[in-house]
Amino acid sequence: MMKFILYSITLAFALQQFWVEAKIDRDAAHPHRGLMKPYNPGPFGMAIENDDEDILKKGNPVMKQLPPDDPADTLGGKAICVQDVEAPKSAIWNQILDMDSYVGKVNKVKDCKNYEVKDNGDGTMQVKTKMVLGVMPGYSYTNFYDHRFNKEKDSVTWSLDYEKTSDFSDVAGHWHVEDHPSRPGCSRVFYACDLKFKNALPKPIMSFLQKTALKQATAWVKKESELYPDASVPDQFVAAPVQEPQLAL
Repeated sequence: MMKFILYSITLAFALQQFWVEAKIDRDAAHPHRGLMKPYNPGPFGMAIENDDEDILKKGNPVMKQLPPDDPADTLGGKAICVQDVEAPKSAIWNQILDMDSYVGKVNKVKDCKNYEVKDNGDGTMQVKTKMVLGVMPGYSYTNFYDHRFNKEKDSVTWSLDYEKTSDFSDVAGHWHVEDHPSRPGCSRVFYACDLKFKNALPKPIMSFLQKTALKQATAWVKKESELYPDASVPDQFVAAPVQEPQLAL
């Protein structure tokens, strides 16, 4: 009997999600043009303490929880996760940028496809991606992301694509990769993804999206990069060199 009740509840959530999804016009513009402070490409500028180094040496991530930019914001949060990887930066960028292959590698990602990749002409690449997260039955989130890859600064920063309607209210994210400070051929990865929700979510959902997913993000990058250390940045994400203006003679 209990199994039947649980099945019925799960089915009800799934049907509710289906009907809500069916009513959303994903091609309509998002309700706003950005509420969260975006990240700048480049180093985070955070200190790695001796205790942190001990954790990283063991292959474990270090996570630092930070308050939201707005102290009154109860539907958002900030955190940074740091992970050491036994692979060069090129192998790590191969994994991070291959978003079309996230399904099967990244936990809870049910669909992930780029719908626009372009050279911005300033040494950066723009990558727009649709991603569907299936956190648990009845809780699936479709979001459209606007990434910018800056190879010179070894960073990807992103927000929502505000030309489309996403389920999250807002997102501000940042991947940054550095050569390891003391281990040649290794790298240090920094990851942040700040979320703002449209309404309050159950605590297990909030915990996964704000904490568990953060650690899992660097964990899968570490695993896949160390499996393929000779991989390189995909050609489609290599921006053309910026042309210096020619002086008229």
